[in-house]
Amino acid sequence: MKKVLYIVEDKRAPQFRYRVENLMEVLRDSDEWKVEYVLKSGLDDLELETYSLIVIERQTAKDNLVLKLTKKAKRVGIKVLFDIDDLVFDYRDLKLVYSTVGEKNIFYWAGYFWGIRRIAKRVDGFLCTNDYLGRKLKKSFGKPYKVIPNSLNKKQVDSSEKIKNEKKSRGCFLVGYFSGSPTHANDFRLIEPELIGFLKSHDDVTLKVIGDMSYSDEMKRMIDDGRVKAFAKVDYLKLLELIAKVDVNLAPLIVNDFTNCKSELKFFEAAVVETTTIASPTYVFKKAISDGENGFLARVGEWQNKLEYLYEHPEENRKIAKRAYEYVLKHYYGKEFSKEVEAAYNYFGDGK
Repeated sequence: MKKVLYIVEDKRAPQFRYRVENLMEVLRDSDEWKVEYVLKSGLDDLELETYSLIVIERQTAKDNLVLKLTKKAKRVGIKVLFDIDDLVFDYRDLKLVYSTVGEKNIFYWAGYFWGIRRIAKRVDGFLCTNDYLGRKLKKSFGKPYKVIPNSLNKKQVDSSEKIKNEKKSRGCFLVGYFSGSPTHANDFRLIEPELIGFLKSHDDVTLKVIGDMSYSDEMKRMIDDGRVKAFAKVDYLKLLELIAKVDVNLAPLIVNDFTNCKSELKFFEAAVVETTTIASPTYVFKKAISDGENGFLARVGEWQNKLEYLYEHPEENRKIAKRAYEYVLKHYYGKEFSKEVEAAYNYFGDGK
């Protein structure tokens, strides 16, 4: 049995669940690999020789202890990988990143990129969330990569069974936008005019927004009128319940190199509770979503028409959502996903 060790900053962070904990779970019955983790505070007591691979989780990159670990691992012949799930390593993308997320503190981002780069230059390869990001890494550092997508876990899948069985038809049509972060304000603004147009066309439509968000004056008036309901961020299992209660989930993104490197989690977390997603045509959404079959892709100017279609065709909406559910259980959970994870580790593993 080969073992891979993840170096973790904070196991309460969402990155830990997606990039470490879910992998521990999916490989629990594997005959090839076992996944373990250690907080950076426990690095001094590590017996590195018991592991075939060391993986540095992105949030720990800024720590000097991690830099020392990479040197020690190389001395004893153990490969070190860097797990990266965002385009935060090439200075040529710096302006694109901070402008896309609406954050103008370039000094913060420059320092962040520097911390990522100093580790990336010293590792043997990368694990990342999609091939678009992987090709960017290879171009920047000339090192190999393998893709391990973000995924679902057993709690989400088990919860979804109960949640799906409680889905009922409602007297109104509910649209959901689950941002989680104010860094998506620019993404929301892309579709805001079309959302307002859709709301104005139908008195029985309500928009629910979960997470921190900024709004235009017109959208604020709709909040005051009760047409838009804004809620605070919730934990990931409660989020599933909220997604299940809407008729359509919105995943708008400004399409560029930064967002093409983003994960498709907004699609699969909606699909697991049989809620249809309309998404911008980024790299991962185009791979996961077959337009009109298991979801919808929409460019600016197309969102209102696709919302109208789902509003007018509730039975087709249900069929699309069911196809999405079947798709994500195959690709982001279970045996097929575990094989993908094992193949990534085997590519780098040395057979210990």
